[in-house]
Amino acid sequence: MTKFRRLQEFFTPRLLQVLGLLALFVVAAFLLRLPAVIAIDNKILDLQFKLSREYSPQKIAIDPVVVGLDEAFLDEVDEPLSLNHQHLANFLKAMNQAGAKVVGMDLSLPEKRFDSLISTRKDAVDFHKILLGGLLDSIQTTPLVTAKIWDLKHAHYRDIQVDYAAVLGMQGEQFQAVASAEFCRDSDQRIRRFPGRDCQPDRSERGLATEIAAAAGVRQDWNGLINYRLGERFRYVPLQEVLRLAGQGKTAELQKRFAGKVVLLGATMDATDLVDLPVSLAAWLPVNDPNPGVLAHAQLLRSILNQRLLQQAGTLSLFALSAVFALFWLGRSIRIKVAVFAVATMGLFAANGIAMQYDVWVPPTAAFLTGLLALSSSSAWQAWQHYIDKQRLSKAFSGRVSPAVMQEIVEGRIDQTSQSRRLHVCVLFSDIRSFTTLCEHAQAEDVVSLLNRYFAVMSKIVHEHGGTIDKFIGDGMMAFFGAPKQLDNPAQNAFNAARAMLFVLDALNLELQAEGKTALQIGIGLHAGDAVIGQVGSAERHEYTAIGDTVNTAARIEGLCKDVGYPVVCSEAVLASLEEADTLTALGDKNLKGRSAIAVWGWQPVSVVTEI
Repeated sequence: MTKFRRLQEFFTPRLLQVLGLLALFVVAAFLLRLPAVIAIDNKILDLQFKLSREYSPQKIAIDPVVVGLDEAFLDEVDEPLSLNHQHLANFLKAMNQAGAKVVGMDLSLPEKRFDSLISTRKDAVDFHKILLGGLLDSIQTTPLVTAKIWDLKHAHYRDIQVDYAAVLGMQGEQFQAVASAEFCRDSDQRIRRFPGRDCQPDRSERGLATEIAAAAGVRQDWNGLINYRLGERFRYVPLQEVLRLAGQGKTAELQKRFAGKVVLLGATMDATDLVDLPVSLAAWLPVNDPNPGVLAHAQLLRSILNQRLLQQAGTLSLFALSAVFALFWLGRSIRIKVAVFAVATMGLFAANGIAMQYDVWVPPTAAFLTGLLALSSSSAWQAWQHYIDKQRLSKAFSGRVSPAVMQEIVEGRIDQTSQSRRLHVCVLFSDIRSFTTLCEHAQAEDVVSLLNRYFAVMSKIVHEHGGTIDKFIGDGMMAFFGAPKQLDNPAQNAFNAARAMLFVLDALNLELQAEGKTALQIGIGLHAGDAVIGQVGSAERHEYTAIGDTVNTAARIEGLCKDVGYPVVCSEAVLASLEEADTLTALGDKNLKGRSAIAVWGWQPVSVVTEI
């Protein structure tokens, strides 16, 4: 037994099926971590955010108010942005008057006191003192959280002036008054994830929105995805409008807008601190434009304050889902599996949409790709097995049926359930003359060997001319033309085959004579007409054959060959379809056993000089 044979016996179809399923499980685990798969999931998530905002907007109970520092504000003030101490102090005072719950600033406080500017002029404004006083007044009634910015060049957070830091630190330990404004960004640089400590440049830092929420009394160990389904697009209140209302003493208007609210101050300028978000949050900008970074903090605040961060399904759950789709490796009917896979895919995305309504994100790509791979590999495996079976079947039966019949069987068009059909065919019968006498003086083995040599060359001729060998009957052969392979002129093909059989017989006889053996002589009868073609027999044993009067008549015509002295004799039905009809000799009406007389014609090659 060969090594290959032993491997075949060890790797049984059931074992291969189990091994294939286990391999798909491994692939599923790999897909869950594959960056390309994660990127596709992110795009699907973004699409769901957009569709949800458009068709199923999520209302929220707590919404932060954004105060924007825009180009119009910079145009109104004389000082550069780094010297806006007085305006920041006035803003904080206004928030106190308005009764804001918490104030967060997506701005970094100054690093220096700017004392040199104060000493140059007697009437100069003490910027440091004004802002310091504003901070002190603010923290008495309104918690204040400011941002710290990561300096990428120097790899550290930018410091704020020590006096400001000290004042902010007086607010206690319930929250971190100076928090990181950095966000986690995915491979496409979009902001989707909660900026936990694991993605902060300094792992000890907390995010700005987290500490603003903590200052508002909402503290939790947050994780997940920013929920971009929540709320409408943001509209900001310009900083200059807040300062104007405060300057005009319109406290009631300020309270109407900001009382009990979480207020977030940040830049809303067109070219400052812009970030890429899954959806457009700025109502004042075109939909596809980048958004100010302050809106990312505001949307995260929405998610936290309403306790609706999006939770991604756990790795184990996602693996279990992918494992279910891996089961498409099993089963035999590809057509059924394709239909079920289509339904399962629609169900996967429908379930994903339903889960989103409960703030759960189920990334579908790994499961879908696992199922697609399982289905395609199963189809490929079955196609390979089918090919192997066809080759095995063809090898096992190639010598038992004609090539045309073998092809029909392999392609599944002929089996024991196939219906018989009435077709127009030409039937050929051939027989070796005086074969019984020849056998009397020869060993059985020699007779079989001779027959095999004879039928080998004759079968080849029949097949080359599109014929189907029905059976071998002793030294006789029956073939028909026109089924299962359809021919334009079955009679012409059969006649051409008969002529070729005589020519190759001459060559075979030369070989036999050289071996000291007796030459062979044959007779061939041809008749065309309708016959029933199909499988005959039982489920255990059947054969593809032709039945009908056309077959019987052809056999009777072949029996005339010796009497009329022609090696090829055919009926009028054959003659009518031949191009060489004028080369045949009319032999008149001949009586056939079991039926009335019919007209027959004979043909004899010039090279045949032996007497039939």
